[in-house]
Amino acid sequence: MYESESINKILGTVIKELRTQQGLSQEQLEEAVGLQQKSLGQIETGRNFVTSKLLAKLCNYFNVAPSVMFTQKPQIMYDKHINYSNEITKLLPSFSADKLQEIYNILLIMKK
Repeated sequence: MYESESINKILGTVIKELRTQQGLSQEQLEEAVGLQQKSLGQIETGRNFVTSKLLAKLCNYFNVAPSVMFTQKPQIMYDKHINYSNEITKLLPSFSADKLQEIYNILLIMKK
């Protein structure tokens, strides 16, 4: 059974992982998504939760589906994802970026 605290921690861990993979400081991500200073630390440690508006901003910023944000120990391969996406787009120009993202998310889920 999930408790709200464990959901907060899962989300915070994923945000931190995405942020560090991009080489961003907390301050840089706060500025990029319009958060007040020191807010991100509270979210990453699970002490605070996000609004749906902020969740959408984070998903768009990191180019991930909302489901990824709640996946315990997600296998996020952001750099590889971009490379694969670019290669597939060259091979299949009729595929939209949204469709590629959807396929990628399905494959991540199936991999588990």
